[in-house]
Amino acid sequence: MKHSAKATLAALALLIAAPVISNAGEVNSRYDVTIGGFIKYDLGYSTQDSHSDPAVALRDSSSVRKNLYDEYGNTFMSSGETRLNFLIKGPDVWGAKTSGFVEGDFRGTTTGNAYGGFQLRHAWMKLNWPAAELTIGQTWQQFGMIYDRGALGDSDFYMDMKGVRSPQVALRYNFTKNLNMMLGIYSPTEWSGSTRQYNDDYARNGLPFGEYELEYKNENCGRIGPQMLRFAVGGIVGREKKTVANTTTKRYNDDTIPVWQTVFRYYVPFIPEKQGNKKGALALNGNAFIGQNFGGIKWLGDGSVGSYWRPGNTEAASPTSFGGFAQLTYYFANNVWANLMYGYLQYNTSDWARTTSTALGVDGFNKQNTYAVSVLYDASPNLRFGAQWLRNATRWNDAGAGSSSTTVGTTGSKLEATGTMDQYRVAAWYFF
Repeated sequence: MKHSAKATLAALALLIAAPVISNAGEVNSRYDVTIGGFIKYDLGYSTQDSHSDPAVALRDSSSVRKNLYDEYGNTFMSSGETRLNFLIKGPDVWGAKTSGFVEGDFRGTTTGNAYGGFQLRHAWMKLNWPAAELTIGQTWQQFGMIYDRGALGDSDFYMDMKGVRSPQVALRYNFTKNLNMMLGIYSPTEWSGSTRQYNDDYARNGLPFGEYELEYKNENCGRIGPQMLRFAVGGIVGREKKTVANTTTKRYNDDTIPVWQTVFRYYVPFIPEKQGNKKGALALNGNAFIGQNFGGIKWLGDGSVGSYWRPGNTEAASPTSFGGFAQLTYYFANNVWANLMYGYLQYNTSDWARTTSTALGVDGFNKQNTYAVSVLYDASPNLRFGAQWLRNATRWNDAGAGSSSTTVGTTGSKLEATGTMDQYRVAAWYFF
C-alpha cells in the first residue's frame, strides 16, 4: 500500500512537472524566478474616526454643530499592506537583458475590492542595455517620486508623488555615468477606477500623456545605502476632453483642457555613510511641483481637484496646483534611523468654484499640510519595526453642514472649514 501511494505521488509529480520541464527546455533553461515580498502588521490610533490610510482630515466640529467623525477617535489594525511579488529574469534579446516583475498587495482599494482583497500593483517587463533601460507595463510614473521614503503608511503622503501605478512605456537613456534622460507615454486615465480606461474624460482625449525627466547623479559626494547625490526635473504633458450633456441642443458640449506638471526632485547626502556603515549619516530628499489638471489621476489622493465647468457649461476650467515634500533622515546607528517629513499641497481654485460650483462646492479641499516623524529599526535583514506620529491639517473650500446621519446641531448650522487629525502608528515587517 505504501509503495502504491509513493508511485501515485511520483506519477502526479511528473504530470505537474512535465509542462514546466518542456517550457524550460524551449528557452534553454534561462528563466530565473524569485518569489519575494513582505508581511506587514499595522496598529494605531487616530484622533478622528479613520481607517489606516487617511488622505485628509475631516471637518472639525464647530460650537453649534458636532461631527461624529471628529468627536471620537478610533483604533485600527491591519495587515492589508502585505505584498507578494515575482521577479523573472529571462534570456537576452537584441543585446539587452530581460526581466519581468509582478506584485500585488491586499489593500483592495484601487481595484474596487474590499480591504483585504488582492490587487495588482506592478506588472512590468524591462529590457536593459549597457546605456539604456526600456520599461513596458504598469508601475510608478518615471518622474517626480522622492528617492527615499520614510513614512510608515501606504498613503500617508500624497505630496511625495506616490499615488497610483499606471500602464506606460518609458525609455531611460544614460548619456554619461552621471546624466540620463527619460521619455515615455503614460496612461491618460486612472486605470483602476470603475471606468477601466473607457468613458473617461482623460482617456477620451484620444492621445496618451507624455512623460519626461532629465536627471543628474554623482556618487563622488558619497552614498547612504543605494542613494547618492541626485537632482532631476520631469513631468507630464497631455490633455482632457471634458464633456457634458446639453439638454437644450440635445447634444454634448466638450472642451479640451491642457494637462501638465513639472516636478523637481532631489536627494542630498550631507553626511554620507563611512565604509558601509550608516551611523551618523544625514540626508535631505524631497520634491517640489506645480501643474494643472492632473488631480483626476489620483496622484494626490481621492480628494484631488480636476477640471470643472464654468457657468453655462460651455467652457471648462481647471485650477493650477502646487506643493512639495521634504524629508530629513538621520541614522543613529547602521540599522536605526529617524525621519522628519513635511508635505504641502494647494489648489488655486476661484471663490466661485469653492463656494458655488456644484462640481467642486464646499466639500472639496483646497489646502493640505501634513507633518510626520518616524523611527525605523532593522532588527535583522528580514525583520523591521517602526513607529510614527502624523498630523493632517486640511482646509476645506468652505464651512459645510456635513451628512445628517453623522452630524448633530442647530438647524442650519455648519461644521468648520478646517480639519485636524493626529495618527499614531506602530508597524512590523517580515521581508522574504
